Amino acid sequence: MSADLATLTRTALIGELEQLADAVRQTAAPLSEKDLWHKPVEPGNSIGHLVLHLTGNLNHFVGAQLGGSGYVRDREREFTESNPPAKATVLANLDAAVATFRRVVEGLSAERLAAPHPEARFGTVLQTLVHLVAHFALHRGQMSYLVRLLSR
Repeated sequence: MSADLATLTRTALIGELEQLADAVRQTAAPLSEKDLWHKPVEPGNSIGHLVLHLTGNLNHFVGAQLGGSGYVRDREREFTESNPPAKATVLANLDAAVATFRRVVEGLSAERLAAPHPEARFGTVLQTLVHLVAHFALHRGQMSYLVRLLSR
């Protein structure tokens, strides 16, 4: 991968993730604390739990595995947190995870993007980053649907 293509790729991935994170914040903004954590479909997830999941996902696969942050993930708790934090805290933690994504991805060389990701099932670092942005988009879409269910 050439340096120019690596720069374009990093910029595109960061830009797309930041747009998705903005959309999550806009989706969550009008919700009450209760609505953020309400599960309108059982079994299912709340918007708050999906935000916890996206935060954990970025902190684990990018922050810890690529950036060496030391983050230790508790994936199960992302979906089962029974004492959820305040909406402002959840969104601030998401913002911090997105900032970590930006910082780590901006520092990846073309060679590193083409190298295997520590989580071998994802393939290269680039494939992993594409997967993570697509995964974020999937859950962003679910949040949109959950908001519609909450307003019924």
